Amino acid sequence: MITMDDVVAVSKALSNPTRIKILNYLLSKRIANKGDIMDEMKLERAALEHHLKSLIDAGIVGTFDVLIDKVKNSLCFPLVSVSISKQPEIPESVIRGVIGAEIESDVNHDEIQEKAQREVEAGRLEQEDAVAIVRTLFAHRGRGTKNLCVGCGRIKKMSDLSLCDKCFRPVCSKCEHVIQREDKTSELLCDRCLSLMFGL
Repeated sequence: MITMDDVVAVSKALSNPTRIKILNYLLSKRIANKGDIMDEMKLERAALEHHLKSLIDAGIVGTFDVLIDKVKNSLCFPLVSVSISKQPEIPESVIRGVIGAEIESDVNHDEIQEKAQREVEAGRLEQEDAVAIVRTLFAHRGRGTKNLCVGCGRIKKMSDLSLCDKCFRPVCSKCEHVIQREDKTSELLCDRCLSLMFGL
């Protein structure tokens, strides 16, 4: 049951244009690191924490911490996407099931990708949300770490790699293929997934 206090908390949280921008950013990204939000919004940490507190207290945004290469990362995700964008919210338990509590630099990235894919196949996670989770972890996992492109097998900096929208594996710009869908959206695929889809 929604109380007057709930209405007041939501109204207060959404009365600030910066908070609306943060929420819009999270709705578009589905899950994001606090550092990325600070960069995108051009906010200092204290200012971001102030705005997030209102959004969290109002039940609009969820957050939890995960260690990535022994560095604490705070991930944020929207909790109100059903009423705002018609997309279901991502249950924290599902995110935790994919991510766990700590990710080491030598973690087998395939293991995370496979967990995300299992959640998609079980219907507990949307495909785009699985990609968002893996992409967020991938971007923050050891900024200096190099990874192999699934297509050519060459070692690349993470900044030079994207993730395949189907298998979530890293792929370089030379090996990626962008497919235009009928609904005018696009999908980034690696060579392997392109072959599987079109029998090439």
